[in-house]
Amino acid sequence: MKVPFFDLRTGQSQLKKDLMAAVETVLDHGRLFLGPEVEELESEISRYLGCKYAVGVDSGSSALFLALKASGIGPGDEVITTPLTWIISANAIAACGADPVFVDVLDDFTIDPVSVESMISTKTKAVVPMHYAGQMCDMQKLTSIAKSNDLLIIEDAAQAFGASLCGKNAGTFSTTAAGFSLNPMKAFGGYGEAGVVVTDDELIYRKIKRLRHAGTTSDPKKIVTNYCEDISLNHKMDTINAALLLVAMRYLPEKQKRKEQIASMLRDGLPSAIQSQRVLSEHVHGRYVYPIRSSSRDALKSFLEEHQIETKIMHEPLVCDAPIFKMCRASSENAREVLNSSLVIPSHEKLSREQVQYIIDVVSAFIEQN
Repeated sequence: MKVPFFDLRTGQSQLKKDLMAAVETVLDHGRLFLGPEVEELESEISRYLGCKYAVGVDSGSSALFLALKASGIGPGDEVITTPLTWIISANAIAACGADPVFVDVLDDFTIDPVSVESMISTKTKAVVPMHYAGQMCDMQKLTSIAKSNDLLIIEDAAQAFGASLCGKNAGTFSTTAAGFSLNPMKAFGGYGEAGVVVTDDELIYRKIKRLRHAGTTSDPKKIVTNYCEDISLNHKMDTINAALLLVAMRYLPEKQKRKEQIASMLRDGLPSAIQSQRVLSEHVHGRYVYPIRSSSRDALKSFLEEHQIETKIMHEPLVCDAPIFKMCRASSENAREVLNSSLVIPSHEKLSREQVQYIIDVVSAFIEQN
């Protein structure tokens, strides 16, 4: 039985009809950049998350970069983040002219608040927690540490749309702004690259809108297109992508429910020798992907792939080991252990019950044989 890691095909006939209708609407009105669907999507996202403002951009990478830039991160600053993340978490910091500082992670893959506190220096300006796979970081401790040390919290919520802690959504713990990815692989994903920046601060919101549009204040009449207040590039979201995301948002509750059902099956069915992320009662997991840990990770990966189950090792090497960041300050002992034992298995919403059970059975067979 084949089990793909992702399945990005649009199989539902009604969903496909809704998507095509959305595209036709945009083609009919002709506002292909920053059209009405972009504003509508921004309103829907801010309402869903419980924040005042949302700004649609062209990718999750742009979202985090603009969140940092609008928050005043720049040369001479240090920004603490995790080394167990995609390279963009650090690249966005460095692109602002600041220096990333890498701290250790907990056994659940998320940033360690104790390690954060130990690496604070006189140059530290912000902490960028990344909610790994949709698992919320310990935002209560991180928020307390940030407040005590006069630091900003800027969430990299790329993997965590729909996640929450004690009823508060990912992205809304940030002091200034947070960035989400909305690419097709994410829990709330569109049909191309897209992202969104969220904030409760009106001044930050206005700056993000300028930065999205090459640092200019957009003029619909195109009279003063070069009135530039901030150095920036083009980060605009196209209207067709926004229109498709609005359709995807209508189907999101159904998708979230199915992904949680699959995660529950995996959690309850996998053998005890396999470690899954522990989700506490006050957490809602974003369910981007399903990471596990095994002391025989490489052998398990090979065994699963021999049985046609596609897997991934996510975020290798640690960002602090990338050539460009080797000179940065780093504390990563546990992060190395977590990475070396981690594997991501299929958990997307299109898996059948039989496919999920097959994953459980093959993993169990591996454990019995080893």
